[in-house]
Amino acid sequence: MAWRPPARPVWLERLIAHGAAAGGAERLVSLDGEALVAEAARSTGLDDFGGEAWRLPYGVLVDALEKESRLHLGGRLVARTELLRSLRNRLRLAELWKRRPDILAAPLEPPIFVVGAPRSGTSILHELLACDPETRAPAMWEMLHPVESLADESALPIADATVRFWHDLQPEYESMHANSGALPNECIFITMNEFLSDQWSGCHVVPSYDAHLRRADHRDAYRFHRRVLLTLQQRARGRRWVLKAPSHLGQLRALFAVYPEANVVHIHRDPAKCLPSALSLMGTLKWMRCEEVDLAPAVAGLPRGYAAMFKYEIEQRAAGALPDERFVDLRYHDLMRDPIGTIAALYDRLGLALREPARRAMLEHLAARPQGAHGPHRYALADFGLEAGPLREAFRFYTEHYGIPEET
Repeated sequence: MAWRPPARPVWLERLIAHGAAAGGAERLVSLDGEALVAEAARSTGLDDFGGEAWRLPYGVLVDALEKESRLHLGGRLVARTELLRSLRNRLRLAELWKRRPDILAAPLEPPIFVVGAPRSGTSILHELLACDPETRAPAMWEMLHPVESLADESALPIADATVRFWHDLQPEYESMHANSGALPNECIFITMNEFLSDQWSGCHVVPSYDAHLRRADHRDAYRFHRRVLLTLQQRARGRRWVLKAPSHLGQLRALFAVYPEANVVHIHRDPAKCLPSALSLMGTLKWMRCEEVDLAPAVAGLPRGYAAMFKYEIEQRAAGALPDERFVDLRYHDLMRDPIGTIAALYDRLGLALREPARRAMLEHLAARPQGAHGPHRYALADFGLEAGPLREAFRFYTEHYGIPEET
C-alpha cells in the first residue's frame, strides 16, 4: 500500500515535541474519564447527565483513546476539548429539558435524511436542500453548542474557530471537505454527545471503540438526536429538517424506530471513485491527531462494510423490513450533471414544491462553492493497493441495481 500521510505543519511538529520533552503528551493533557466528568460538572454547576446509557460507550471511548490511539499533544488537546464539550452539552441539555418540558412535547415535521457512502455527494446535496427557505438544516455551531444557540449567536465564532483549527492541524484537509461553523454538517456531531458516533471513530485510531460501535444498539443515540432537533427547533419553529450522515446507512432500523415518519434520500456513486476518496479523508483525519496511522484495517474493512450495508438495505427494502416507500434514490452522476433538475425530481417524489426562492438560492450556492475551490483532492486506488476491476466486481450487485455509471 502506497498511501503516505501529508507532511505536518512545522508549528505542529514543534508542539508535538513538547510532549516528548515532558516524557509523554499524556503528562501535559489528561484524558482521564472520571476526571473529565467531574470537571464538566464543576464547570457547569450541574450534576444530572440525563440518564446513564451514555456511560458505557464513553468508558470504552476514553479507554481506547488512552490505550490505542497514540494521540500526539495536539490530538490530546482537541480530544479533551471535544470530550468536555460533549459532557457539558449533556448537562446543560438535561437541565434545559427538565425546566422546559414543552420543548420535547412539540411536534416535529417529517425530516429528510440524506445518506450515502462517504464522498458520494451527500454534503453538496445536503447543502443544496438546506438552501430552501422552507427547510432547516443544523449548522455546525448549533450542534456543537445547542443550548447556547437558543440565546444568541455568540457561540458561532467559537465553533467556527475550533472546527477551522482542523485546517491548521492539516492544511490539505481543506481541499477534501469544507469546514465552517456556519455550514450544515453531519448528525454525528449530535450523536457524539451520546458517545455513539462515527465522529469519534473517524478521527482516532480506536479499534475497540469501533467494535463497540458496530455492536451497540443505537436507538438511544437517535432518541437523543430527536430531542436535540426539538431543542434547535426553538430557533425556527415549523420548518422541515434536512439532515445527513453516511453513518445512517448502518443504522437504518434504529433510525426508523425513532423516526418512523422520516424520508431517506440515498445518493449513489461509483464505489471505485468514492471509497478511495473516503480512505484518503479518513487517513488524514486520524493523522491530524495520532502519532501513527495504519490504514490497512480500513482498506480491508471499508469496502467490505459498505458492500454489506448496501446489500442489507436492498434486501430489507425488498422484504418490507425497511419502508421502501420512504426511500428516494438519486445518482451522483445526475446531481452533478443537472443539480436543479435532479432536486426538482426529488421534490416531486417527496410531494414537495421547489419554489423560485429555493431554486435561486441553490444556484447562488453552487456559484459560490465551485468544486476544487481550495485545490484538488488528490487520491488514487493504487494509493491503497486497490484495483478498479476487483472493487467494481465486488459492488456489481449494487451498481447494477441502481444503474450507477462508472467514473473515469
